[in-house]
Amino acid sequence: MNRREFAGSNRFRAIAFAVLGNVVPVGIATAANFGSHGLPFFIGAAGTCLAPLVVTGVGRRRPILFYAAAFGGLLALTLMQWGEGGVNSGNSVLLMMAMIWFGLQGRDRELLAGIATLAACSYLPMLVIGAPAFPVDWAHATLLVVIGVSVSGSLRMLSTGVRELTERLEREAVHDELTGLLNRRGWGQASGQQLPRAARSGQAVGVVLIDLDGLKRVNDELGHAEGDRLLRATADRMRAAFRAGDILARLGGDEFAVLLVDPSMGEAAVDRLRELTPPDEPFSAGMAIWNGAECLDELMRRADLGLYEVKAAGGGALVVDAAAVPVA
Repeated sequence: MNRREFAGSNRFRAIAFAVLGNVVPVGIATAANFGSHGLPFFIGAAGTCLAPLVVTGVGRRRPILFYAAAFGGLLALTLMQWGEGGVNSGNSVLLMMAMIWFGLQGRDRELLAGIATLAACSYLPMLVIGAPAFPVDWAHATLLVVIGVSVSGSLRMLSTGVRELTERLEREAVHDELTGLLNRRGWGQASGQQLPRAARSGQAVGVVLIDLDGLKRVNDELGHAEGDRLLRATADRMRAAFRAGDILARLGGDEFAVLLVDPSMGEAAVDRLRELTPPDEPFSAGMAIWNGAECLDELMRRADLGLYEVKAAGGGALVVDAAAVPVA
């Protein structure tokens, strides 16, 4: 599962937590028995302080630097054990700081690689370097690996659950539960972003408002379950009739909206929708072409005027507002 990158104020908060959760503990470890530490310890302490700041501040947009810091942090923490008792030293527990990051922010492959690196940092120094720099203690090394796996795995489960819940709530906030189309909030966000892009590129856009003529009758005579079926069926037919890049939404009740990325195809799309729609489930539609300057509300107001004209005439048709003159 992908992990979100920190951005804006969240990045500054993450850096602050990196300082609090890494630099401060390393500073305390360095201050304790300061005169007894050797050069490898100080090199490791400097790398340990720098690694989380680089990981948080740079992010994956610079992968070489990012991964060098992420996995190098474990190596730096191992250097802090040099001559301090190896896996028996109090500094060995600092390895869990890196595993916390892998559990919370690492991707699946990064987490597995982090666990493998933790195991290598726990066992290899005893085999390659050995005493007195790294006294052999298989039990403590295994304990470090087991705790690291437990910490990172537990945090992964927790963070994945929270992330999935957040994504679901974010989706539900902008999507209509019944039809799966955007709701009014989602429509406002998506369409509000599209108009500035169209203005910069000179792209023509349009809006179609659709109103189901018989939903009230269906609800009254056949029940709301049948009315819900009609709404879902309308949404499915809209997906089939309009282009993939068009923005579809249910604004509420029996009212639907479409932002057309190519308004020259709007009438044809409405015709396709009508062909897909059973005769006993008619709809009315109003369409307006953006003049290049008006806001979304004004564009929708003009489309709504066309829809009102159709409804007043008995429904079941489309009116296109051609009154707006494009702005040069």
